[in-house]
Amino acid sequence: MLATISPDRETATGGPEVTVREEAAPAEPRRKLAEQVARRIEDDIIDRGWPVGEVLGAEAELIDRYGVSRAAVREAISILEYKQVAAMRRGRGGGLVVRAPAGAAVAESVAAFFHFADVSVEELYEARITLEVLAARLAARRIGEDDIAHLRDVAATDTVARPLSVAIARASANPVLSIFIPTLTRVTGVLAGPPTDDYELGESSSAERSRALRAIAEAIVSGDEVKAERRVRSHLQGERTWLLRVREPRAARYGVAPALPLRERLAQAGADSTSAKLPEKVALIVRQEIHRLGWPTGEILGNEPTLCEELGVSRAVFREAVRILEHNGVARMRQGPGGGLLVLAPDPARVVEALALYLRYLKVKATDLFEVRTAVELKAIELAAARAADPAATAQRLEVVAALDHERVAEVRHRAHADLHVALARLSGNRLLTLFTAVLAATTPLRLPGNDEYRERSAATHQKIADAVVAGDGSLARHRLARHLDALSDWLQDSL
Repeated sequence: MLATISPDRETATGGPEVTVREEAAPAEPRRKLAEQVARRIEDDIIDRGWPVGEVLGAEAELIDRYGVSRAAVREAISILEYKQVAAMRRGRGGGLVVRAPAGAAVAESVAAFFHFADVSVEELYEARITLEVLAARLAARRIGEDDIAHLRDVAATDTVARPLSVAIARASANPVLSIFIPTLTRVTGVLAGPPTDDYELGESSSAERSRALRAIAEAIVSGDEVKAERRVRSHLQGERTWLLRVREPRAARYGVAPALPLRERLAQAGADSTSAKLPEKVALIVRQEIHRLGWPTGEILGNEPTLCEELGVSRAVFREAVRILEHNGVARMRQGPGGGLLVLAPDPARVVEALALYLRYLKVKATDLFEVRTAVELKAIELAAARAADPAATAQRLEVVAALDHERVAEVRHRAHADLHVALARLSGNRLLTLFTAVLAATTPLRLPGNDEYRERSAATHQKIADAVVAGDGSLARHRLARHLDALSDWLQDSL
């Protein structure tokens, strides 16, 4: 059977509705069809206002509603369960039940992708400084009485499980920052690796760090945006220098000492102070093992009985861990002879989709999205202008040209408009900022005019921005992009 897609109407996700029809051979992989059905179900959930707990229908109803086979529906349900969008409930009154997606699972999915991509410390801190400086400014402007005590308490303790950056994001009253910033702290943890003696700061350095964190909190509490921004920037620049220093000796030793057996590593993870459930810890250990092996995409780590034995866990726990790994795009179980846990290359498109879907679930205000989008894109374009002349950026420069050409002829104008912004971010060479730009461009609810006059004016503005970038004029590029984004704010819709 062949699945075809036709854009019948726009959905709440901003793209065409996916109409799935089954036709005669040649056959399309069932997985591909299942992904299309899963996307249709997601669109329906969004159209209904994401009614957590509502039953969308029994399996037979879903088969009839979406016009596909039982196998395709079951695979689509598995995809939705991996993404924590919906889950099948058995028994009387059962069916596909809408779930509230977990923010931690989304953050873990993003961290897994950047773990695979092996992002640099420089990329990470360019993104962290951009977002955390914005959060500090907004927090100084918006912090309420309830957040003051919390912020001071976190500044006085600041643990891995409860970092000051996340408390500042909360005080900023921008939910987008409360998603993106914890994601970056997870990526930081990936780059730093498990704690070792290298992490000992010494009494003097530890006291200095504590003073710096308390000073940041007090600048925010006092409402001094300039001082809060300066202190956050200085703190993160010092943290970046420290992380580079501790990574060098670790990198030199990497692979020299034999790795502990998986069972022992899981026991160590179980003894720490985190509250993660056992399947989550198993998934983390497997991901770390994949990274230790150099992320051997396409290889089998082992079959289920072998891995259960090596980890010392039951099949039920292991299968739940596999579900997490599949949700994160890290690995999946391959059935049949020679099957087992197959290592995957995480797909950035899936990561963008997971983040965008979560933002839609939260019903984030358009103004909050645009606030973060402006900061991210301005930093990205500054980096793009600095990199434009680099021969290594030739492919990305050509993408910008192609996006400009496409915008002039595209029927779906708002999508082509977003493509140009993403292409400019990609030229920055910072994969974190590029991903966030893609997410924010995909979710920003703009209702742009459909007339030719606006299309021509927009294309001309984009051309001027691109010209400044290619010329390496970062200041002019920022100026033009800032004016363009400011004009776009007039076309924001109220909600996603």
